[in-house]
Amino acid sequence: MRVRGWNPDIFAPMRAGDGWLIRVKPPGQRLAAADAEMLAGFAARHGNGAIEITSRGNVQLRGVDLACLGKLTSALHAAGLISQDPALERRRNILVSPLSGDDPSIAGDPLGIAAAIGAGLVDAGFAALPGRWRFVIDGGGVVPLADMRADLRVEIRPHACAVITGEGVRHACTETEAAGLALALATASCCRALLPATAPLPPEAGFLVYPGGARGAFAAAPAFGQMDAAMLTTLSRLATRFGDGLIRLSPHRAALIGGVAAGAAPALDAALRETGFITDPADPRLGIIACIGAPACAGADAPSRADAARLAALLGAPRRPGARPIHVSGCAKGCAHPGRAPVVLVGVGKTPDGGSYDLAFDATTDRVGQQADHRLLSIAEAAALLDPGAAEQRR
Repeated sequence: MRVRGWNPDIFAPMRAGDGWLIRVKPPGQRLAAADAEMLAGFAARHGNGAIEITSRGNVQLRGVDLACLGKLTSALHAAGLISQDPALERRRNILVSPLSGDDPSIAGDPLGIAAAIGAGLVDAGFAALPGRWRFVIDGGGVVPLADMRADLRVEIRPHACAVITGEGVRHACTETEAAGLALALATASCCRALLPATAPLPPEAGFLVYPGGARGAFAAAPAFGQMDAAMLTTLSRLATRFGDGLIRLSPHRAALIGGVAAGAAPALDAALRETGFITDPADPRLGIIACIGAPACAGADAPSRADAARLAALLGAPRRPGARPIHVSGCAKGCAHPGRAPVVLVGVGKTPDGGSYDLAFDATTDRVGQQADHRLLSIAEAAALLDPGAAEQRR
């Protein structure tokens, strides 16, 4: 069985089929417009221009020239986007409600709890914490994180707070106690990874209105989480023009602009669509999770992202509200989503027209080989089997 690798970061690049890739973990998943433009410029000059939003709310740059990495590392540290300690950077995996500080319906102070946990991780006692370990701090709001995988989850609700372990054990606490309790439980290594039973929610898209209706956030979804340097540059400038100058990264692989007046939403929508972002929540591409696939991933058996775009076009019909995404994976590793999905396509080979896939309903990628409902399908054949409601009807 193939095993998913570590999470690459600025100090530990990963070799892929299209060159070296790195991840940057902005604290609170927030990028100032100037920092976003700095990353876009580096990707254009010293990478292959591809920039991805990951399921951990990170920014991933592909095809990076490692000879220029020192310059980026210095700039990222000066901007407060990375730590100086490689070991701390490896374990600094803290996912926060992305609209914290802007969405008034978010309970408590997720950013404050995240900062306290991040400060505590400096302690050498956390050196053995696995690099894929993840804290999730969920304050609810218009972009909740209830569907996100977590090894430890801090759940804040009005008048209530709890830390929940990966085994589902709930520890009630006050908000001021939450960070210390989460760190203590992590030190005890008492938790196992909590995987959602189904695929995560699709990327947000369009205007997300806050209570009261006068303002909200605007969600721009790059197709399958990938944009180019020019798109990120334009996004940063639109965030300054129409919002509060911050880009907030959603683990559903969308970028959020906060502080948007309701009256400005139509103009922002038009500008984002012209740039190449998806802003229609019914766009069928939002109903598919896809890894980069071949040839950009040397381990992939099929061009999953290109085939995912074809699948979306073939299915055609708008994505139904609430429908969980189809998962198209280039191989059995399932890097884009390790949990279950209503429909899973796993690449098993390449054909002149794309990839060949095994398909299973309500499965994880590593189980498709044993429980496939259909084998050796082309994307066209898979589309013929999957009417737009098939995923939900077979759950």
